[in-house]
Amino acid sequence: MAKFDDPWLVDALWRATDLTRAYLSQNRAHVEACLAGLDTGRMERVLAWLVLDHDELFERLGEPSMAVREIDAVAALSPMENEFATTSAVRRVASREKGLTAAVGDLALSDQVHAVSVCTAVMALQALGRARALEEVDEKAVEYERMGYPRPYPVT
Repeated sequence: MAKFDDPWLVDALWRATDLTRAYLSQNRAHVEACLAGLDTGRMERVLAWLVLDHDELFERLGEPSMAVREIDAVAALSPMENEFATTSAVRRVASREKGLTAAVGDLALSDQVHAVSVCTAVMALQALGRARALEEVDEKAVEYERMGYPRPYPVT
């Protein structure tokens, strides 16, 4: 990982990591808190980091199956205003009707963020199980801190 001079990029990588962890740990309050108060520019950075995380996981795992039951359970943790769009988009990806980019392309920015995070969480849950998926997210957080990128906000 290159050295990041942009504090908003560091913020984005942490928010993306924390959002995915919140979905994996089934923590609805933390899902909502991860993005609270972000402007469009910061939200776009979070989305970009989520896409990178998703693509890395997809490349490493191949194309894991995504059970509709798991999609519905994880997407139900999304804020109420995002849940339907998020669930619909991830179901289209799971059914291979559309790729992730096409499935989220027409959604509002916050729906895109939640859909990509839900898709990543469901892939990880299906391929790794909850405990191992959480371990991997936690290992990533430790690595960020080791590299000199402490979380720029308090954990909620």
